[in-house]
Amino acid sequence: MKVLIQQPRLPHYRVPLFEKLVQLHGWDITLAYTPCAGSGGSGLEVTAGNFLFRSLHLSLRRYAIGRLRLNIQRGLLDCLRAGRWDAVFLEGAQSNFSGFLAARWCRRHRVPCIWWTKGYFEPQNALRRLLHRIQLREPHAFLPYGDSTHAFLTQYGVLPEQIVRAYNTVDVEALVNRRVHLTKVGLEMLSASFGERIARPIITYVGRLITSKRVDDLLKGVRDLCQQGVPCSVWIIGDGPERVRLEQLATHLDIQRYTVFVGQVPVDGDSAALSVSDVSVFPGVHGLAINQAMALGVPVIISDLPGPDGEMVIHQRTGWRFLQGEIAALVQTIQEALASPQRARIVQDAQEEILGRRTLQHYAKAFYEAVQCAQSFC
Repeated sequence: MKVLIQQPRLPHYRVPLFEKLVQLHGWDITLAYTPCAGSGGSGLEVTAGNFLFRSLHLSLRRYAIGRLRLNIQRGLLDCLRAGRWDAVFLEGAQSNFSGFLAARWCRRHRVPCIWWTKGYFEPQNALRRLLHRIQLREPHAFLPYGDSTHAFLTQYGVLPEQIVRAYNTVDVEALVNRRVHLTKVGLEMLSASFGERIARPIITYVGRLITSKRVDDLLKGVRDLCQQGVPCSVWIIGDGPERVRLEQLATHLDIQRYTVFVGQVPVDGDSAALSVSDVSVFPGVHGLAINQAMALGVPVIISDLPGPDGEMVIHQRTGWRFLQGEIAALVQTIQEALASPQRARIVQDAQEEILGRRTLQHYAKAFYEAVQCAQSFC
């Protein structure tokens, strides 16, 4: 089967998924994406490699019409016309006008088209709602990031029968299999970061340093913990435009002695850091580091936001949630996660949730089901 997969960019954590699709289904995959080195997107940018799939680079053009922003990946339609495709996957196409055009082309030429999407969970204005409804008429089937995406799709007219059950994830099984090695690397990183001044517990954040991640809330929470006489260290893994401001904030809050900003780490560096942490905290918008932490058996605290990226964190069952922006609630939740007599059970249930339903093996099977679904509506 000849399959085209369009991506906005190629982060490192997607490569094992695409190779799994080749290994499991025998697909002949061409990956069309825009190299965006230094874009600040999640994951490490992949530029080259000896992969089991072919890759095609698309240039990106951005247009503004009033407050509306349009992204166009030039060359995507040419790629569609040049091959005889058995299926086409489009990821992130709702913010990519060329993805919409590609879906229309697929419908016109009866090529099974799958819309691979997270959805939107913040309020949408009338124009955006209209655009969603127009766009979502074109694909034949939908591959959601999680169960939360289903409601987003159906409110714009997508039939439940067009949506397969799928869960966005990374190669969590490989992380568990390498746990011993990751712990060794994590201890080396911990020593390099803190030296001899390590104060347990280690509270770790993994992700980009951007405003929407609200890392400043975590720093303020750590300040309050210190003022309450609770010793701890905060480990910030990741980089981004907010780093300098956050470092200055740590100094202003007088917690710089307990805070280390590591910056960007190599592949698996984030998982290594999580493997030796006492608790992981994600105070803003969610990301795939939550899956990593849960798979590695690290307690997870997330902001109480809607959407598929954090839907598997159920308060006091598979992790802990707090009301975003409420520093006192965050502090209380950290203390609860560290001291709860149910901590071991919660961590085990979280790990079972990830390894039982949210592995690459499960994800790859959902891709196959999405093609079958698209064929039935084509």
